[in-house]
Amino acid sequence: MLGRTISLYLMDGDASGRWKAGIYQWSGHVYKIPREYLKKSEDISELSTPGVYFLFGDDNETDQNFIYVGEADNALKRIMQPHTFERDGSHWEDAVIYVSPDGSLEKGRVKYLENHFFTLASDAKRYVVKNGNTPTQSQIRPEVIDSLMYAVENIKLIMPTLGYKVFESAKRSIPAQSSSPHSVAPSSGTYSANEPTLLHLAGKKAQAKGYLKDDGSFVVLKGSTFCSEETNSCPGFLKKRRAELLNLKQVVNGKFTQDVEFNSSSSAAGCILGASVNGKVKWLYPDGTTLKDRVG
Repeated sequence: MLGRTISLYLMDGDASGRWKAGIYQWSGHVYKIPREYLKKSEDISELSTPGVYFLFGDDNETDQNFIYVGEADNALKRIMQPHTFERDGSHWEDAVIYVSPDGSLEKGRVKYLENHFFTLASDAKRYVVKNGNTPTQSQIRPEVIDSLMYAVENIKLIMPTLGYKVFESAKRSIPAQSSSPHSVAPSSGTYSANEPTLLHLAGKKAQAKGYLKDDGSFVVLKGSTFCSEETNSCPGFLKKRRAELLNLKQVVNGKFTQDVEFNSSSSAAGCILGASVNGKVKWLYPDGTTLKDRVG
């Protein structure tokens, strides 16, 4: 298989800002835009053309990352409008938008892509898919479908570079104890070069270390401390998981007795602190940058 060249442009000079991605000799553009940058992006004319978009966030009720797949004649305008799935309190953080400057994305094509990406995300089972209904699959000619599949493969290639392995099949379970050889008590601070980079969480009543896995789950290491109190913002699923940690003696006397794996960085941080928090900003790399700074 021949190599491919992906171009990544940090539009604001910072990884936590807007990204523009493309592939050599492909006309399509893929943008990653944090929610707070939407208004700032109104001057990017191609974002106001037909496109397919993906909204990503963390679901506080299910302890899962979620995706919403949509399409619109004016992609940016539609993204800035309310979505039905937000009525349950879900809050998306980042939008990823595919547009084509050559004007080839008319309504039938973006509808076809919306249905196709919805199906891919649903089959992969990595993220909760927030679409209330299955998008309608438009009827288009076979030769057009072939050209769209080229775009699909390129988008699937770009997505992980933006921090989302949403279309890759996930066949994993969440074990009570991680079998990873990388377990390190927070007090040791030592690990070998071939181990994952450790992140730390420092709160007034708890301190912890852990690492992010390739599948998006997060492992909290043995020896990390645990806040015994819960705030009013602590959702039900976190209260239940905290009780399980105590009942299974995975946490004893305020400390983790073993490595424990969570579905996401937010659920890990929330369990430790007894509160609803954004793990992407709570977990820090050794240089002080956050998960959001590195992986979005």
